[in-house]
Amino acid sequence: MIREFKSADLDKVMEIWLQGNEQAHNFIDSNFFKQNFDIVEMLIPMSTVYVQDLDGVKGFVGITENYISGLFVEQGYRRQGTGKALVNKAKQRYNELFVHVYKKNTDAVNFFLSQNFEIISESINEESNESELLLRCDIEHNVKIGKCAL
Repeated sequence: MIREFKSADLDKVMEIWLQGNEQAHNFIDSNFFKQNFDIVEMLIPMSTVYVQDLDGVKGFVGITENYISGLFVEQGYRRQGTGKALVNKAKQRYNELFVHVYKKNTDAVNFFLSQNFEIISESINEESNESELLLRCDIEHNVKIGKCAL
């Protein structure tokens, strides 16, 4: 079940965030994420966050305006539809979505491409000095065909 974030979810969301970053971004020193932990922990409640609750939080998507600031799924629940369900929840709320993904994180790049996102630019992330892609999805609501139709 996908539901809105509750303050009681914060510890589990942060655990998934840290582990997910360390697993997906082995090309970045893990201290980078540990140093940003407190900032992210403070920002999570300020964002729109949905969690996948399957007898406990197994994944989440954080959205700021129409920007996906984070999509993370617990390792044992990946490739089972959780990420897709969370992105679809975000698609229900917006006509357009954006997300940055590290270019070396090919699993994430391929996932977002499979969800009808398109790469619109490439740049260097100033904090990590790694190449990242900006992807966009235009969403057409209440239709069965179209780029990111729901």
